[in-house]
Amino acid sequence: MQIKIYNLKLKNFKGIKELEIVFNGQDTNIYGKNATGKTTIFDAFKWLFFDKDSNDRKDFNIKTLDENNNPIHFLEHEVEATLIIDGQDITFKKMFKEKWIKRRGQEQQEFAGHETSYWIDEVPIKKKDYEEKINSIIPENLFKLITDPSFFNNQMSWKERRELLINISGTDITDETILNSNEQFEILKENLEGRTIEDYRKVLAAKIKELNNEKEKIPIRIDELTKTLITDHNINYEDLENEKNMCNEELQRIELEMTDIQTRAKENMKKADQLAIAKNELNNLKFRLEVEHSDKYSSEAIKLNNEKSLIESKIRNNNQTINDLQIQIDTDKKRKQELYKKWDEINNTKLEFDPNSFICPTCKREYETEKIEEMKQQFVDNFNTHKDNEKQAINKEGKSINARIEENTKKIETLLAETEQFNKNLEEINLKILEYEKDKPSETFDVTALPQYQEKLKEIEKLEEIVNNLVSEDITEIQNKKSSIIEQINNIDKQLNERVVQEKTKTRIEELEKEEENIAHKIQELEAQQYQIEEFTKTKVELLENAINSNFEIVQFRLFDTQINGGLIECCDTLVNGVPFADVNNAHKIIAGLDIIKTLSKFYNITAPIFIDNRESINELCNIDAQVISLIVTEDPELRIEVM
Repeated sequence: MQIKIYNLKLKNFKGIKELEIVFNGQDTNIYGKNATGKTTIFDAFKWLFFDKDSNDRKDFNIKTLDENNNPIHFLEHEVEATLIIDGQDITFKKMFKEKWIKRRGQEQQEFAGHETSYWIDEVPIKKKDYEEKINSIIPENLFKLITDPSFFNNQMSWKERRELLINISGTDITDETILNSNEQFEILKENLEGRTIEDYRKVLAAKIKELNNEKEKIPIRIDELTKTLITDHNINYEDLENEKNMCNEELQRIELEMTDIQTRAKENMKKADQLAIAKNELNNLKFRLEVEHSDKYSSEAIKLNNEKSLIESKIRNNNQTINDLQIQIDTDKKRKQELYKKWDEINNTKLEFDPNSFICPTCKREYETEKIEEMKQQFVDNFNTHKDNEKQAINKEGKSINARIEENTKKIETLLAETEQFNKNLEEINLKILEYEKDKPSETFDVTALPQYQEKLKEIEKLEEIVNNLVSEDITEIQNKKSSIIEQINNIDKQLNERVVQEKTKTRIEELEKEEENIAHKIQELEAQQYQIEEFTKTKVELLENAINSNFEIVQFRLFDTQINGGLIECCDTLVNGVPFADVNNAHKIIAGLDIIKTLSKFYNITAPIFIDNRESINELCNIDAQVISLIVTEDPELRIEVM
């Protein structure tokens, strides 16, 4: 497929008010000083087809700016191009403009965003269909690759470049092919176990890192354990065992003696407990007799006070309810006044016609008189219906408020009547309480003179005599002896435990040293597998590089790089005469880009217009079968276009 530009039209695009370039499908040179609009032409071409500028940026400004660098409003920004595709003309057009609306009752228009319109061969078309048409001719990324010499090296990631180069190389160099071609990769092939080389590389790296972390910790742990070993001591562990046995025998004898003392102490405690229980029973008896005596006088007083509290509670509740209801009534009355005011406002509202309502939004002409009258009548009907609905809503709400005020007023009257009766009942109760206080007996009651009290008192006196004659044994000395024996046993255990700890520590140190050797051996095995992967990668990349580089005349590609430690890392670097692309001058960068485009066009069997910015740095272009549009910096104050 061969694509060429017949013409390109710009209107209000990035400062270019109006410009048409007729390329006629030929190579074209565009001359001018910096900032005269050369790159803007490339931006317009890219925006027309891909919504991006020449640097592949989607977010860039296409509006024309005034002297203060502010956008000039109400302009239509257009780009139109006619392409010649295999001899057939097709015209694409895109327009970007602001949306302004004038709301009813407002004099000024308001900004409401932007809109973009699309045409193909002068037929309006939706964005989706527009993009699908372009993509059906040539995919976006391929279009950029074969029209912009800088796109491959500046806009694509190294992984994307590498994948593209492998695709166009036409080689079928698979990992399996390389693994089967050399006996040195047999072990690597077995270890993959269905995984890819890259995945297995990550597995090995993770395992080696984990093992190194474990290995680094072991010397620290060995050093910590070594510091705990006792290297200089003179302890006879057999003598300590015998001494411990003797101490345990003495401890058993002391514990038997203490058990006997504790048994006797428990018997004494039982007698003391009986005395305490008897005294408590005497107090309870005294309290019960006094309560029985006073209950016959206090029950009536309690009843009267309970009735008084109940009535006072009802009065408080009624007063609170009355207060709440009154607040609701006041609120409803206030709302009624608001409704009266709202009724008057609605009733006095007049209909005013907006002249813009009778103008066609498409052709901007006023409607015919008959249609205007019909529209006015419709506006009047809608206005009156709206007023009636508003009034009905006010009437409905007003009736509801009146009913609620009437209901709450009746409730208040009922509660006031109840409260008045409660106050009368409260006065009667207070009089009864005063009368009861006057009649209450004042004589004292002597509970100790009762027979049952005297009988319980004699029982307590007998128990006190028994408890006073009990003998208390002092066990302080024997407790101290037991504590001393236990402390001695603990000291012996501590020394004996040191022997066990020392033996376990030595055993653990030996285990850690063995573990360190095993880990080092595992790391060596894994590193040997890493080396195999590096050899595999080197073999694969050399084959790929040779296959890829054979397709290019000027540029070469490096697909792996050797690190300081000798390891290989995948990459995709473009070389121009052996020099990395980033380090060559602008002219060689353009030449390299053209060489890449030439190969890609041949592979995909498609050519498209190539835009070369800063063309002045190149004396002579390589031979390429495509339309070339050169943007050349000169001293020309305005754009000068030369069709070759």
